[in-house]
Amino acid sequence: MTELTRRQLLAGALGAATLGAGDALAIGDGSKLKLAQLEYAGTWDSRPMASLVLAQEVRFRTSIDVQLKRQVVRAEDAALFDLPFVTMLGDVRFKFQPRERVRLKKWIEAGGMLFVDNTGRSEPSEAFDASLRAELDAMFPGQKLAKVPSQHVLYRCFYVLDFPAGRAIRRTFLEALSLEGRLAVIYSQNDLTGALDRDRVGAWTFDVEPGGEPQREKARRLAVNLIQYAMCLDYKDDQVHLDYLLHQRRWRSPPPGIRPEDRKTP
Repeated sequence: MTELTRRQLLAGALGAATLGAGDALAIGDGSKLKLAQLEYAGTWDSRPMASLVLAQEVRFRTSIDVQLKRQVVRAEDAALFDLPFVTMLGDVRFKFQPRERVRLKKWIEAGGMLFVDNTGRSEPSEAFDASLRAELDAMFPGQKLAKVPSQHVLYRCFYVLDFPAGRAIRRTFLEALSLEGRLAVIYSQNDLTGALDRDRVGAWTFDVEPGGEPQREKARRLAVNLIQYAMCLDYKDDQVHLDYLLHQRRWRSPPPGIRPEDRKTP
């Protein structure tokens, strides 16, 4: 396979996903942005509905046209290179196979963004944490996860956020591995997907502690920000970019009771 650049990887997804609703319906479901969850040898599927809920949140709150269908991808799948954003979650020790490691590295370098969620119940899983850091070190020697500064554009690219919420608040920061100035791998130890997951009848699967439903709302906003960040070809944390955000995007979510169709950015 010919290696892709970040711009090549995202160009198709960005163009299709930002079409108007009428245009998207005319082209078909295959043209919409696809959000996927990584399947690997570990507890990858403990939040089975989280990726679908994430797609729904993005669709209802923004102008990005997202495919509302659960997507699962493996590192060895050719479809990986059609995806700009993939979620990986787990809470036990794991190890990628060499071919998986090579494929994920190429995809990340090409522009894919991997969001990793530590889903440990009472505390972040130390086994998962150690495995993740070892795998990233194997893929990107000499490059380490580092705290994402609170003033980073990730926290204000759609909603203004003070901290990264999840099902729990165990860390007041996200960590990330940066490549060429962008956050290429983002790591949360707050079980963000636990705040998004629903059961078969649509009820929230897990309680959110300690902040309850307001905390869940903050987690949903963070999820939307992650997709907005991943879909931008070139984030520049300068005044021009900030002015664009201020004038073109809604910064606060609508109050409870607003219909989904009213949530979209004009």
